Amino acid sequence: MQNLSFGRMKSTMRALLGYLQRDERGIAAIEFAMIVPIMFFLFVGSVEFSQAITVDRRVTQIASSTADLVAREKTITTAQLDNIMTIAKVLMRPYDTTKMKITLVSVGAKAGNNSITKVCWAYNFQGGTHTYAKGDVYSLPTKDIIDAGGSVMVAEVEYDYTPLIFNYFITTSTKLTDKFFLKPRVSSMIQYNAEPICTVT
Repeated sequence: MQNLSFGRMKSTMRALLGYLQRDERGIAAIEFAMIVPIMFFLFVGSVEFSQAITVDRRVTQIASSTADLVAREKTITTAQLDNIMTIAKVLMRPYDTTKMKITLVSVGAKAGNNSITKVCWAYNFQGGTHTYAKGDVYSLPTKDIIDAGGSVMVAEVEYDYTPLIFNYFITTSTKLTDKFFLKPRVSSMIQYNAEPICTVT
């Protein structure tokens, strides 16, 4: 009698296991639960990546625009440069403009030798990217961008980029930087605040 009951129980268990093996209900829900985290991080990653690219393009745009606006002038004042910085802040919106630093540098070359280049004047916005003093040596990427006895306007822009969503996981910021070089358009050198024209020796 006991053997018969055990046999029935064994066959019932086999039948139940076979039924469970054939039952496919809930598979879609399990697969969905497994793929949702992956899809979420792919989506958030694409959003973060596209935003970083956008901010980086803004940095490049601001560098070229500020250098261009200054290069159009024969003489310029601190008040005029302050106004140009207002334009730069508009170009960066809707992103946080307090994370942006700009340095404008007028670099002059020695007459007869364009490989000797020094700072004629510099202007910093929100602390600037670097601090330059008049007469400091300034290395250009190539001497071909400046004429002997002439000058070039350099715009340095730096932005501390913080992820929009991943800032809960990535607490450090990433520096997005760019430089733009442009020769003055109406004179060989831009005079700053009515100071004497720079002579590089």
